[in-house]
Amino acid sequence: MTRRILMIVGCLASLSFGCSDAPKGFPKVVSCKITVVQGTKPLNEVDVILLPSSPMNSTMFFGKTDQSGHCQVATTFANYRKNGVPKGTYKVVLDKRPEIELTQTEEHACCAESHSMSRDSLKWQAEIQKQRKKHPQIIPDILTQSSSTPLTLDVSSNGATLAVNLDEYQ
Repeated sequence: MTRRILMIVGCLASLSFGCSDAPKGFPKVVSCKITVVQGTKPLNEVDVILLPSSPMNSTMFFGKTDQSGHCQVATTFANYRKNGVPKGTYKVVLDKRPEIELTQTEEHACCAESHSMSRDSLKWQAEIQKQRKKHPQIIPDILTQSSSTPLTLDVSSNGATLAVNLDEYQ
């Protein structure tokens, strides 16, 4: 009985923490660090997304910068998550959106006339977009789209680093 309980606890723990081993046939990952600054100021909370030149099904490569502007990119595939990315060439996309919080008055104004949840949701989204336009864009548009980003990263077996200064793309 005790053995069975330990086995169940072990299975549940492995599900909640994800797999520690890479899925069969999955390539080895190596360190990938990206730094994002504006001038000399590090940028916090920038989403960093790597898009492989040869896509891997359902595999995501992403990270978020810390207060010093540094990001350790991680690989996520099903229950597998590990810091680093497989060797290869990647496009780098950055995103940081201003946090928008509606006041109670704005919230009431955008949703008071509506009686359906979907209409409320559409009005809410429209108000959020309206508020976003009032705030300056943090990341230059060219860096936020996979079709336009000039940022690329070649990851070798030794890993890779990339420093991005947003002032160069204004």
